[in-house]
Amino acid sequence: MSSGIVEPQENQNDEQLQQRGTGRSKLVQRLLTASANLPQFINDLLTAQAVVVAGTEAAGFIVEKSEQGFSLRNIAHVRPDNSTAETRAAAISAFQDILKPCIEQQKDGAIEVQGGDVSSEAQYCLVTLLRAEGDVIAASAVITRCRNLERAHQRLMSMQLVAGYFDLYTLRRQSEQSQIVAHSHQHVLQLATAVATAEGFESAAMNLCNELATRTGAGRVALGWIKGRTVRVKALSHTEQFDKKQDLIKQIETVMEESIDQEETVLYDPDGAGSGNVSRSAQNLSRIEGGNTVLTLPLRRRADIVGAIVLEFPPGHKLSPQASTGLSVAVDLLAPQLYDRYQNDRWLITKTGLSIRELGKKAIGPEHMIAKLLIVFIPAAIIFICLFKPMYHVGAPFQFESLDKRKLDAPIDGYIKSVLVKPGDSIVQGQVLLTMDVSDIQLKLASSNAEAAKNKAEYTKDIANPEKQADAAIALAEENAALADSRLYQYQIDKAQVKAPFDGVVMSGDLTDQVLAPKKQGDELFTVAATSGLRANLSVSERDIQDLHVGQQGKLATTSLPSDKYNFTIERIVPLGNAKEGENIFTVYAHLDQSSDAWRPGMAGEARVDIGKRRLVWIWTHRLMDYVRLKLWM
Repeated sequence: MSSGIVEPQENQNDEQLQQRGTGRSKLVQRLLTASANLPQFINDLLTAQAVVVAGTEAAGFIVEKSEQGFSLRNIAHVRPDNSTAETRAAAISAFQDILKPCIEQQKDGAIEVQGGDVSSEAQYCLVTLLRAEGDVIAASAVITRCRNLERAHQRLMSMQLVAGYFDLYTLRRQSEQSQIVAHSHQHVLQLATAVATAEGFESAAMNLCNELATRTGAGRVALGWIKGRTVRVKALSHTEQFDKKQDLIKQIETVMEESIDQEETVLYDPDGAGSGNVSRSAQNLSRIEGGNTVLTLPLRRRADIVGAIVLEFPPGHKLSPQASTGLSVAVDLLAPQLYDRYQNDRWLITKTGLSIRELGKKAIGPEHMIAKLLIVFIPAAIIFICLFKPMYHVGAPFQFESLDKRKLDAPIDGYIKSVLVKPGDSIVQGQVLLTMDVSDIQLKLASSNAEAAKNKAEYTKDIANPEKQADAAIALAEENAALADSRLYQYQIDKAQVKAPFDGVVMSGDLTDQVLAPKKQGDELFTVAATSGLRANLSVSERDIQDLHVGQQGKLATTSLPSDKYNFTIERIVPLGNAKEGENIFTVYAHLDQSSDAWRPGMAGEARVDIGKRRLVWIWTHRLMDYVRLKLWM
C-alpha cells in the first residue's frame, strides 16, 4: 500500500515535539467532549490514533453484521495527498482485506504490508477493534513506518490507549440515554399524578392538558374524546369554558379525526420535519395559527382508540423525535385512566344501558367463541338430558336354540361301519348318517332261514304220515322259531342305518375316528337339531330382570351379522336364576318374529328389549343410584 505523506524522522527537535503535543491535546479534547454521532467520533478517534503513531494513512470502518457474516462500511479515510478516486478506492479495499482476518479472530494486530530496505523502514498496518458490550462494532487501521515488528507493537499499544476513549464515548451516550429515559419517566409520573388527583373526567382532562402545556412548552393543548362516530373536544389547556361550536374547536376536532383515522401520531412542522403520513388538517390549523408546529397523539385503550390530544408549539420550537416518542408513551399510559374516569362519570342508568350493550356485543361477537359455545351448550345439554325421553332398552346376550332337538343312539350292538356326517353338516329327513356292520347278523339270518326251510320240509313229510303227527308238530314249531329269528335278524339289519328324523343340522357327534369301534345299543351317536324352528335364549342379569315381562318386544343381532336386526317377542321367563361369572343370571325365551336362512342353532349375539321411554338422565344414572341405595341402605 502506497504512502501519501512521509513520516517525520525519529529524532525530532524540541519545537517539533512541542507542536505535536499541542496537536495531540486538541485531539484528546475533541474526544473528551464527544462527537455528535458515531461516525464523527470514529473519524476524530482515527485522526488521534494516526497522530499518536505518526501514521501516513488511516481508515475507519463500521462493522455491519448480516446472516451471511459481516461487511465493512468505510466512514473515514485519512490520506493527505491528491490521490485519484480510483487510488483511494483501491486503498480502502486493501484496508478491508487486512481488517477482515482481525475481525474474524477478534484480535488487534500489527501487520507488515511492505518490507523495508537499507534506505527505508518497513510499513506496518496497525489495527484496533472498537467494542460495545463485547461485540465488535467498528475498526480502525493506521499505516506507519517502523524499524521492526517490536517497534510496531509499541505503537499499536499507543493506538489501543487512544481507542480506550471509545469506552468513554459509549458510557457517555448510555448516560445521556439514561437521563432522557429518567426525565421521560419523571414526566409520565407527574402527568399520571395530575390525572389521578383530579375529581372526575373533565377535571382530569383539564389537569392533563395544563401539565402537558407547562412541561412541553406547547402554546395550546386540546383533548378530544370519541362519542359515537365523532370526536369532541373535552378540555383545552388554561381554558375552563369554551364554545364547542366555534371554528377553532371544529378545526381542532378535524385534526384529531385525521390522526384517529390513520391510527398514528401525526406531526406537522412548517419547516418540513414532520411525519410522513397525511397531515392536511394539521397544516390548515398551523396556517391559521401563524405557523405553529402541530402534534396529534391518539389515545389508545387496548386495541381501541378512545380519543386524541393535539399539542400546538409556537414557531421556532423544535420537537425532537425522542420527545415525540416520550409523549406518545405517556399518553398511551394515561389513556386507560382517562377511560375509567369517563366511564365512572356517567349516570347510573347510562352505565347500565351501556353495560347491557357491551355484554350483548361480547355475547354475539367473534371473540372467545369456544367459551361462548360452552356457555350455550352446557345449559342446553343439561336441559336436553333432563327432558328428553328416548326408548330405554335392556341389553342381554342370547343364543339360538332349536325347538326340536334330538339325540340319536346306536340302534343295535355292533361295530360302526361308516360315518357319513360331521357336526355342523346340514341334513335332510331320511338321510343316512351312520351305518353299522351287519355281516354277523346276515350270517345268522341265513342260518335261521336255512333252519326254517329244513323244519318246513320235515313238517311236510311228517304231516302226511298219521303216525308222525307229533314229529310234524315239533317240526312246525321249530320252523316258526327259525322264522321268528329270521324276522329279528332282518329287523336288526334294517335298523343298522341311522337316518335323519327331520331337516336340520348335526350339532354334535364327530365319529369319523371311531369307524369299526364297538357300540352298545343305546350309546349316544349324534345330536341333531331342526333349523326350521329356532328360538332365542336370553341371559338377563338380575338387575334388569324386574323390567322384563312376557309380551315385550325387542331386536337382536348375531355376532356374525351385526348389521342385521330382527324383531322378537318374549314368550317365557324362567323364574330360577343361575349363578354365572359372579352374578345371578335368568333365562328368558323369546319367539323370533323374523328369521334368516343364515341362522344356525348355537349362534350367539346381543339382544335389546324395549322397556319404555325414560328420561336420558335417568338412563345414565339409575344404575349408579341403585348401587348407592343398596350400599347406603337408602
